[in-house]
Parts: sequence; C-alpha cells; structure tokens
Amino acid sequence: MKKIFLTLILSFAILSCETPNEEANSDLPTVIDETELVAIADAMYEAMNSDDVESVLNFYADEAAWSFPNGVNIEGKEAIGQMLETTTSIWDITREEGTNYIALKGSDTNENGEVEEFKVLLSWGGQTFSNDDTSITVPYHNVLVFFGDDNKIGWNAGFYDRTKFVEAYDEDPIK
Repeated sequence: MKKIFLTLILSFAILSCETPNEEANSDLPTVIDETELVAIADAMYEAMNSDDVESVLNFYADEAAWSFPNGVNIEGKEAIGQMLETTTSIWDITREEGTNYIALKGSDTNENGEVEEFKVLLSWGGQTFSNDDTSITVPYHNVLVFFGDDNKIGWNAGFYDRTKFVEAYDEDPIK
C-alpha cells in the first residue's frame, strides 16, 4: 500500500508539470476516463444508503483495506463488513453537487514479484452524513484503489475532519 500511495503522490507532482511526450514508456500512472469508476462508487454508495452491506462488499476484494483519518485501518472484507453494519445503520451519505474526480491507471510489482494493474479514483468535495437527529457536512477527500480486470476495491481511504463525527457519537464506532 505504501508503494501505491507514494506512486499517487509522485503522479500528482508529475501531472502538475509539463512533461515531454514520453508518457507511453513511463512507469507512473496515467490519467484515464473516470466514468466507469465513478459508476462503481455511485453503486457502492447507493448500496450503503440502502443498508445493503452484502452488496457493498461485492465491490471489495477479499484482502481489501479501509483507512480512516484517525489512523484506524480495517483489513479484510469480513472486518469491513462488520464496520459497515455499524456505520450504515448510523448515517446516510450524500455527495454534494460539484464533487470532483480524477482517475489514474498504472501497475506495480507486488511482494511476490508479480505485476499488478491498478486503477485509482480520487474524489473531493462536500459530503453530508445524516440521520434523523444530525446532519454533518464536511470537505471530504476519498481514494479508491481498484485491482484487476473485475475492478474490485483493494483500498479505500477517506480524508476529512472527524471532529463533528466524534461529537455526534455516544461512542465512536471507528476506533
């Protein structure tokens, strides 16, 4: 995961610079059309808001991980399902109009020396978490990393200020 995160940071640095036409031979991720990955994310959010954890988990690889801004990392599809059972019963999630997306495609060598293709969907914008008692809107940045031809999510990371969430819980479910 650290190699992927480093690759993402480096790709943003390179994308922000004018580069010569050597991209075809680059090991760095390239920008791709985000439409397919946004559709997957939309379907996942729809399943979350329907409290359909089983359908949400169909989007994840067995060895998937989910990272939170408070340093909590949940590893494995089963553990992600347990977390979702709690959080989907608390919140409905709405992405604000004007959410921005960029998608990248690249490859990396795993610990077994095998080359793995991956796609990354980066999104940023306002996101509202609401229930009968509370509505919290926060600036939200999300990273979804997809692996393989079946586009299973291997890593999900959200970056946002959790202060309002902690105030809304009797006990923080993400700890």
